[in-house]
Amino acid sequence: QNVNRLTVSGRAEHLPFAWFRHRLQMGVDYTGDDSRSLERFVPSELAVTLAPSTAAGRIGQTLRRAIGITADYSATASSTITGALSQSASIGVQAFRLEQDTSFLGGTGFPGPGIETVSGAAQQLPATQAHLLNTTVGVFAQEKLNWRDRLFLTGAVRVDNNSAFGEDFDWITYPKVDVSWVVSEEPFWRWRSAINTLRLRAAYGESGRQPATFIALQTFTPTQGPGGSNAVTPGSIGNPDLRPERGKEIEVGFEAGFLDRFSVDFTYYSKRTTDLIINQAVAPSSGFSGTRPMNLGRVDNDGMELSATAQLLRRTDVQWELFGSVATNGEVIKDLGGVPSVISSVGQFNRVGYPISGIYSKRVVSADRDPVTQRATNVLCDGGPGQPPVACAQAPFLFIGTPTPKVSGAVSNTVTLYNRLRLYAQFDFKRGHLVSNNNESLRCTGALGAGLCEANHYPERFSPVYLAETVGNAAAL
Repeated sequence: QNVNRLTVSGRAEHLPFAWFRHRLQMGVDYTGDDSRSLERFVPSELAVTLAPSTAAGRIGQTLRRAIGITADYSATASSTITGALSQSASIGVQAFRLEQDTSFLGGTGFPGPGIETVSGAAQQLPATQAHLLNTTVGVFAQEKLNWRDRLFLTGAVRVDNNSAFGEDFDWITYPKVDVSWVVSEEPFWRWRSAINTLRLRAAYGESGRQPATFIALQTFTPTQGPGGSNAVTPGSIGNPDLRPERGKEIEVGFEAGFLDRFSVDFTYYSKRTTDLIINQAVAPSSGFSGTRPMNLGRVDNDGMELSATAQLLRRTDVQWELFGSVATNGEVIKDLGGVPSVISSVGQFNRVGYPISGIYSKRVVSADRDPVTQRATNVLCDGGPGQPPVACAQAPFLFIGTPTPKVSGAVSNTVTLYNRLRLYAQFDFKRGHLVSNNNESLRCTGALGAGLCEANHYPERFSPVYLAETVGNAAAL
């Protein structure tokens, strides 16, 4: 893989008056990559160990060019309303544009050693070409009030349009409001020696995520018609009313400083995401097959974020700072718009009442060992809540975990010596989730399993349940 990357950005600021300032930022991000894969023609002494199609070799090449352009303009006017109250009003425009071109060509079956080009392959793979263009334009307005540098109130609204929206849906509006109060600046605050600073804050805001490019469009697939003529067949039915997924979130929290050495930042959030895009089956009478993207789903999230910093040592020649953070996240699917959750294999699925992309599998609960072959026999799987174990072929797929961490955090240390040398170390963790690892199953049941999997050669070294999950009976799971 050969990758070329170029990023360029520029910023211009102008302050024509003491009460007015504006700025313009623009940037370009270019990526071009040439990715190739090559399996050479195999010599005759090694070809006997491989399938003929593999021994003849293959080649593939993917060329990709992506360019992203961003532009951001904002202007702010500030003024004093009264001696204690001031304000700043802002307006702005933002634009994002991503254009990407991808093409692939390849072939299989070289006639002999030394030939390593697509044109030299006996069979050409179908060439593909894709062009993606996505544009977002947004405008916003914001008003911020400041009372004695203690109480801050901000209200804003943003209006966006994206090229991936449905044809009959144009602009979407996202409001926000937040308030913060620096309690420690009030005259009644009598604990400054212990609690140096205390800020309380609360906010409500809405945001969105646009649909994938082109899924709202009705498309047709080229094909060959009668007599070799050019023709098309129905592809995707699309959805001209497709909207972005919309999130509404409430946050409350505080920031506090203690003894000029310790600080704490806490936030609790609750978020509801509606209009989740779900693929709904298409009626055959429409003339299209497959599914149609619809704004049907809902997911709820809640959690907290806590971070703390401690200045453990603060001397002229040595400073030692300790930082720690922890965050929780709970998510549950509340609605799929009536679309059934069909769980038909081991993998990740969406199901009402469970997390997004939950991991589902059959669960082996018991197995015996065959006295002759030493392999697993009489394998039974969990039959579901309140049900006795059943043969794995008839067992349901059960939720076994989520890939999204429920708890995450980090602890870091920073030691500074003589204000010239800094030593830094960090430990981070994630818990409450599962990582699906299929290495053992693939090694023990794949085409080369007999030579790679120890359990196939020495089954007596492993428990019957392990053998049932990875060898022989694994296909039933």
